[in-house]
Amino acid sequence: MPATTLVCPHCEKTVEIQVSSVTRSRPCPECGQMVMLQMAEKSTKTKRRALLMAQSEPTAAASTVQTRLTEPAYEQQPLPGDAFERMRMDPEIHQFRRRLLIGVGVVLFIILVMVIVSLFQPETSAAIKPGTKQTQADAAEVGASAAMIQPDESLPQVNSGNLVFRPPGSTDLKTASALPDSSSVGNLAKLAAAEEILTQFLQTPSWKQRVSLVRDRLRVAPLMSIFYSKNADGPIEFDSIVEATEISPKFSEHVVVFEGGGRRMATVEHTAKGPVVDWESFVGAGEMAWSDFLELRQAAPTLFRVLVSPAGHFENQFGDPAALNCYSLRNISEPGAKVVYGYAEKSSVLAKELDYRLQQSADATVPMILQLKFPPDAPVDFQVWIHHFVQAGWVTP
Repeated sequence: MPATTLVCPHCEKTVEIQVSSVTRSRPCPECGQMVMLQMAEKSTKTKRRALLMAQSEPTAAASTVQTRLTEPAYEQQPLPGDAFERMRMDPEIHQFRRRLLIGVGVVLFIILVMVIVSLFQPETSAAIKPGTKQTQADAAEVGASAAMIQPDESLPQVNSGNLVFRPPGSTDLKTASALPDSSSVGNLAKLAAAEEILTQFLQTPSWKQRVSLVRDRLRVAPLMSIFYSKNADGPIEFDSIVEATEISPKFSEHVVVFEGGGRRMATVEHTAKGPVVDWESFVGAGEMAWSDFLELRQAAPTLFRVLVSPAGHFENQFGDPAALNCYSLRNISEPGAKVVYGYAEKSSVLAKELDYRLQQSADATVPMILQLKFPPDAPVDFQVWIHHFVQAGWVTP
């Protein structure tokens, strides 16, 4: 066991005490008091030696005692190594450095979060601090506006969108009306003139007087003669004319309501000489009478105004639904006219045109002008070929 020479703190004599790495205290050989050789600090867990000097082996202790007695009792012992290195390895400095780095990291993280929030936060208008002049002025305006209408005052109900005002010196509210648009006034005048001509057209006692009110009278007069030779002539009984609509600068449409409740569309053309009625579209006229066409089973293509709708009647030479499209054709030129089925080859341009017109319309039936013909040796009078599509609608340009 190594021996250590030290000065007893009790008797202040130089003594030699045998110590080990686990020795905490030993009795002084001179005074018998306990000498503390080690002490530990609980806060840092760092062990420190107290009152220790250079160690010597037990064999050399006797030879060096005399030499030690001549040396000073307290000799300054230099610490080994560089001072900066010892400071850098100090655990307290390591702990302080660690805390400083953690604090700097927390501050940088908070700054980064605030920057990200400011970038994604929507811009808001600056609030006006209470008590400022602007706030006081706004409050004064609100108070003045509220004072204009008394709380107990009951206002009459008005239609939405109307401007209501109270004339000076009056207790009644008035509704302001917008100034009429010059173009709207012109349109209303055109529709009124068209309705007047249409009323005369319906009330005329014979077709010979009516022909002066129709469109394209020179071409239409022979057709009117044929038509009224097979149909009743005279004034057309009606109840009213409603739903006047300007469909273009040249034409307007009017719905004629008959006394029996039926309706029919009448088209009026606006010309430089005044409005005229499109007679052909009003009666649904064709190149020949509908009944004559069915009776003669006309094989030559003949033009007719018909109402077209999809159908599915297949028989006789028109009995293949895989190769043909079927359509219902109705003519209004004659009361109680028979409905006819028209056919077109499924893959033809004609069938695609008819299907397109039907799909584009919101109604179940679409008015069209078509050329129709019977097949040779037709066994029935209600199945015809659709020869050609002329146009959609009954009014020709």
